[in-house]
Amino acid sequence: MQRIQSYVRPFVGSWTFYRFALSVMIPVTVQQLINNLFNMADNLMMGHLNVEGLAMSAITVANKPYIIFSGVVFGLSGAGGLMMSQYFGANDRKTCQGLFSLQMLLGVGNAVLFVSVLFLFPERVMRLFVADERTVEMGIRYLRIICISYIPAAFSGTCVFSMRALGRNRISMVVSVATMGANLAFDYMLIFGKMGLPAMGVEGAAWGTLIARTLEMGFYLILLWRKWLFFSLDFLAYRHLPGRAVKTFSRKAVPLIANELLWTVGMSVYFWCYARIDETALPAITIAEQCGQIAMALTMGTSSAISVLIGTELGVNHFRLARENCKKLFSLVVIIGIVGFALNIVLGFALPMAFQLSEGLRRLASMATMAMAVFAPLGCVYSFCYFCLRAGGDMRSTMLIDSGYMWLVPVPLSIVIALTMPGKLPIVFAILLVQGLTNAKAVIALLTLKKGKWVRNITVTDH
Repeated sequence: MQRIQSYVRPFVGSWTFYRFALSVMIPVTVQQLINNLFNMADNLMMGHLNVEGLAMSAITVANKPYIIFSGVVFGLSGAGGLMMSQYFGANDRKTCQGLFSLQMLLGVGNAVLFVSVLFLFPERVMRLFVADERTVEMGIRYLRIICISYIPAAFSGTCVFSMRALGRNRISMVVSVATMGANLAFDYMLIFGKMGLPAMGVEGAAWGTLIARTLEMGFYLILLWRKWLFFSLDFLAYRHLPGRAVKTFSRKAVPLIANELLWTVGMSVYFWCYARIDETALPAITIAEQCGQIAMALTMGTSSAISVLIGTELGVNHFRLARENCKKLFSLVVIIGIVGFALNIVLGFALPMAFQLSEGLRRLASMATMAMAVFAPLGCVYSFCYFCLRAGGDMRSTMLIDSGYMWLVPVPLSIVIALTMPGKLPIVFAILLVQGLTNAKAVIALLTLKKGKWVRNITVTDH
């Protein structure tokens, strides 16, 4: 018994420790939950346009490029964020501002590139996933409008991720509540033609999101102007960055962006696989994915807690404390994973009933949600390991485990299934197979984390 207690004790922190961790995590979690809930509300409204779920399928497919785009923004912000958390710990505000402006420049430039491609070639994007002409036509109308919102999304995303790296999340949570509320209101009015506005269907959903994201960018511009975000409107501060910091950022950003691109494209391959096996099941899969995203929102706060409780400690060479905090956070993450599993199960029974779909699609959505729910705890544990490795700048390990494993095992298998078994394999079985192989990487991540090579101060060790 004493041996068990001695093993467990390092993984249990004080109430003060967990209270502080939760104070950092909860605003991020709430922000992500709100975002996912409003996305779900959008799909609910789309579901009322036709019982076959064609409109829902159209906007789901049309939003696949956004996942890839946001992966690039996440990669840029991830590289800047892990550096900023350590420079923040070292009390170097000037370098933090320079990194923020560099991320902003690259993020908005990336958005302009995506907008150009998607506005010119929307049909090609749609036909990568679906063949139904009605779905393609609705998706094209939606995509030509929604792609413009990538520019304000890149601006706001840089602000959110930069503040998250410093553990300052409450302002961004309030901004998210306001803008998502505006998104829901504008979507409702423009989709169904309320308050004297025309009923625009899928185009209304796109305009509602564009207006909301533009408002969000406006909020952040005001906050930066008033210097309420730690950062300022000095977007040319990157010119004053030390050469060492730029070199380190490049070394961290390139593998992170490559990893995010490979990962997001891999996720799109999964969706393509499901669409090829059974295109009519896409509305059900969309609901199942949203259930999973709502449950996984519980883990999003983990990244901010790791930045504050581990990243900042690494930045001042408190390596032992960083290791101890890692173990204490792990026990909290396990509990969150179990809660996420339970939440997924509940949503799997309740959420499909809210959609105006056929009984068969509702039943399939519940079954698909259950299939994804089984792996929620493993996904939560993997997420924790990923952010810990990234906090210490171990880009090689994160890339090998995250996208490297993905493209070696589950992606090739999903492609083989899609090409050889369209219409033959039950979609729920395909989900179980793909998700099981994908989440098995949590075991590899845990073993890598245990080695401890990620425990280092990148503000002084990278030259």
